[in-house]
Amino acid sequence: MRLFEATHVFKHDWETVSLASWRKYPNENTPHVRHVEVLNQEVDPETGVLRTERLIMVQQGVPALVRKLFGGDASYVLEYSEVDPRQRTLVMQSQNMTYSNLLSVGEHIVYKPHPENPQHTAFTQSAELKASGALFRLATKIEDICWNRFNDNAQIGRLGLEQVLSKILAERQALTQVPQ
Repeated sequence: MRLFEATHVFKHDWETVSLASWRKYPNENTPHVRHVEVLNQEVDPETGVLRTERLIMVQQGVPALVRKLFGGDASYVLEYSEVDPRQRTLVMQSQNMTYSNLLSVGEHIVYKPHPENPQHTAFTQSAELKASGALFRLATKIEDICWNRFNDNAQIGRLGLEQVLSKILAERQALTQVPQ
């Protein structure tokens, strides 16, 4: 089993970063994410917590042998998220559904106001990658390869979110400059 952990500080307030996270896909920086479908979404009327379940289709470039063995390079991820506007937290948990009997990838992400600067947003990401089944003998090598891919995609994902943040800020500025 391999663990992945990353932290980042977005120099934007929590509300803006939370909005950007919902607009992150599609994004030219993350072409491996092909489609996102909202399966369920509800707001708790007492707490105001927004709970969302999404299905994410990912298509990674994989070697031809892997495509032949597994019948393709598309996979599906189930994501659960909760936005708590009172606590100002956005928590996302995801788990791969495709080939999970061979490689399990569970991810946990939290966005919350930075404790030292509430105008910034603290981002924490962790993931557990575990090869099993027919791949168990090659587990360490496969987990290492997947960890490297996950690390690359995590960095690309943060860049994509920064790009969405820039678009949101430009939209806000354009709205404030509308002639009256």
